Amino acid sequence: MQFNTYTAAGAHIAADLVNQPSPHAAWLTDLLSGHDVHQATADDAMVEDLRQWTLRLRPVFETTSAQQATLVDALLIAADCHPRLVSHDGLAHHLHYAPLHAPLPARVKALTAAGLAHLIADGAGGRLGRCGRSGCPLVFLDTSRNGRRHFCSVRCANAVNVSRYRTRHRQSG
Repeated sequence: MQFNTYTAAGAHIAADLVNQPSPHAAWLTDLLSGHDVHQATADDAMVEDLRQWTLRLRPVFETTSAQQATLVDALLIAADCHPRLVSHDGLAHHLHYAPLHAPLPARVKALTAAGLAHLIADGAGGRLGRCGRSGCPLVFLDTSRNGRRHFCSVRCANAVNVSRYRTRHRQSG
């Protein structure tokens, strides 16, 4: 599936926020800068503001497609998401989902809600998932060609496959 770089950034940021249990300002700044978020310098108060938001993002990755739309619609409302065309820093016009000079947490909330909404509207809600390895709390956005990913990483996939292999050989031996 082809993902729009800018709109998918919101979904990637959402997954990264959910997967970071103890974020700090430098980490958040690096994350957002890496996704070309305008004026991405974060402080501890901003990190704390986003902590509760992150708890609202997790269920979107852990539920069925039918429930995702309801959850994301509530996120769009809570984030007061209003798309607008903007141009800044010499970039071509593109969508922002909160005013350009809104506080960083408001912009992150709107961007993550909109990114998840775009995926669901494009029929790609099934590409949001939680790792299939028991005990692994990580979530992911499946950007693979076939959309069949079940694990957050190759490491978790290998751990499950090795465990299944050993179980089969114990039972047969």
